[in-house]
Amino acid sequence: MQSNDEFLDNINKLIISLKLAQRAELISEENNKNIIDKLYVDPLPNEAIFKQVIEDSTVFLIGRKGTGKSTIFARAQEYFRHQDKEISAYIDVKTLYGKSISQDIKLESHNEYIHKLLLLQNFVLQVLSELISELEKNLENKSTIGKMLKKSNYTKTKLRLTELKERIKKPEFTDVSLIVQSSNQLKGIVSVEKANDVNFRMKGNISKTDSSLETAYDGVMGIKNSSSDEEMRQFSSILLRHFSIKDYMESISEELKSLGINKTHIFLDDFSEIDFEAQQVFVNTILAPLNNWSEKFFRFKIGCYPKRIFYGDIDKGKINEINLDYYNIYKVKDLPELEEKAIDFLDRLLLKRFKFYLDEHPSIIFQIDNKDNTWESYKELLFQISMNIPRVLGYILDYCYKSALIYGKKITKALLEEAAQKYYENQVAYYFEKINYLAEAFNENLDRHAQQILMNKIVEKAKELKTKLANEDTQLFKDIPKNKIPTSHFYIKKGYEKFFYSLELNYFVTKYYEQSDRDGVPISIYSINYGLCKANNILFGRPKGDSKYRKYYISRHFDYNEFLEKYLLGQTKFICNKCGAIYDFNEYDILSKIDMLCYKGCKEKGFIEEKYYFENKDLFNNVEKENLLSEIELDILHLLYQNEDLDLHAALIAKELDCSYQLIAKRATLLEEKGLLTKNQVNVDGISRKVYKITDKAKKIYFENSNKNY
Repeated sequence: MQSNDEFLDNINKLIISLKLAQRAELISEENNKNIIDKLYVDPLPNEAIFKQVIEDSTVFLIGRKGTGKSTIFARAQEYFRHQDKEISAYIDVKTLYGKSISQDIKLESHNEYIHKLLLLQNFVLQVLSELISELEKNLENKSTIGKMLKKSNYTKTKLRLTELKERIKKPEFTDVSLIVQSSNQLKGIVSVEKANDVNFRMKGNISKTDSSLETAYDGVMGIKNSSSDEEMRQFSSILLRHFSIKDYMESISEELKSLGINKTHIFLDDFSEIDFEAQQVFVNTILAPLNNWSEKFFRFKIGCYPKRIFYGDIDKGKINEINLDYYNIYKVKDLPELEEKAIDFLDRLLLKRFKFYLDEHPSIIFQIDNKDNTWESYKELLFQISMNIPRVLGYILDYCYKSALIYGKKITKALLEEAAQKYYENQVAYYFEKINYLAEAFNENLDRHAQQILMNKIVEKAKELKTKLANEDTQLFKDIPKNKIPTSHFYIKKGYEKFFYSLELNYFVTKYYEQSDRDGVPISIYSINYGLCKANNILFGRPKGDSKYRKYYISRHFDYNEFLEKYLLGQTKFICNKCGAIYDFNEYDILSKIDMLCYKGCKEKGFIEEKYYFENKDLFNNVEKENLLSEIELDILHLLYQNEDLDLHAALIAKELDCSYQLIAKRATLLEEKGLLTKNQVNVDGISRKVYKITDKAKKIYFENSNKNY
């Protein structure tokens, strides 16, 4: 029988296991062994997802943050550690990229392209260095290695791998003039592209007044500011010429083959967290060449976000794509069956965690009765709040733990709803709160601002519908109490999904289901974040008790197509970057049918781009430029602001923000120089740590005067 303190400690461990970001290292405190195989729960029966991942093929594991990609990778790696002829290595691409950009690269020349090239090359070097390091660790963990090989063979192989690793750490540029020449050529290409992109004549009242990144117009128009595909291909080509990745990988494969290993599975996690240009170089220099290598000795398993993947020369017909968001996993005939399968996964997940950590049923921590508060009803609510994302579920339970469980109280539905609202306000909404302080490219801030406007309008429409439908006398609504009408879901044409990609990735909305509307047109149904609904008194879900409510979400009242088109007409334009001709959103169908030919102006193809347009001339001009910070710097301050009572050091912050502690330490130094945080040496769990605290100056600038209107 566990004491109360032991019980609470074990619940806390359970919650932490759900919240884990990055590589899900679940280690037993008793014997220091990996327990992932004891805790792993597959989204599908018979561990179908896991079995697809360990197949002899390249796999793209696609899902939003927190959907369990790293956990699946950890389970697969544990499997390979017990295989005699296969081995694996885990690379957190985002962390490695963070390490790369956190290093100081000193150059005699300040040429921006040489700097960029060396930065990317350093990134590749670190990937390969980490790969060899991981391979060495995995070799040492092989339980049968001593039986398979003579000790001397193993020692020699390890020595040769270590020597190769040291050579990679000390790269030499054999011909810098080639890099300079290539970068100058690229500079010319980019200059022409930017000239075409910015220096065009605008029709009507829109005129260029500033050629800097922040281009001002009579309204505000987003301008593309990213490297072209051709530019990044040339960068990749230069990298390959100066650093032969294939030669190094051949050396690695030969050494491993000498140990009887015939397959290496490389797990690349957080691939979509690096910017698009870095993805291009990564794919062109590493993934595509090695994936297309005839020997097929290396197999890649890539964790990425939906719609944020660069495939390059990878043949999509020869890879396996696995989508983890529940509406993609479960192939069912109707929505109720989809919800049933999704809730079943959540139930299995909780059952296994509670059995391992507490040897109890999950219902033990909830206020259960035989009326409305059944375990089944709690599971449904947890699904609606978390959308089956384990990490979100962990945050929700963490709030309930700190608000009720440690005080001897059980979790109620009201507390879960309160937790959902707090999670939204503290974690999700910050995506928009930091918009005015982000030192991002102008167009990226415009994109985020456009999303904020759209989300505000969606919430307002849901609130208006709640009032409107209370007066509806139709068969569907007349039996619902006027104050109990849910308006949390809506549907759009599948072709409009692209406008919700970022909102969905950041948890403001979730794609709920796909089906046809009452006219047979394919549609996508979305739900608004549960916590956002709670904050705006919008009821979530659909009524129960009658079969007519099975099709509640496709009522014509929840058709948001006309609403979305009206928004896009006001916010979206198509601009010819060559002659400046402007097209409204409703002219896009014509443009798409004629291959984006500028029929109003120059009659050329390939120059028309979609841009956001805003009437507000002073957009983003109300913030002092010295207060602009990078996203990671704002996230550090946000975490410190939320947890002022905790002693947070670089390693803890890195865990929460899913990045390297080296990157946190470097950015913290910059924030300290600006007077935004302080550092103090503090004893934490018996270890002297450098602990960070947010300053009053930072709180005043970034948080205490923030405007929340979503």
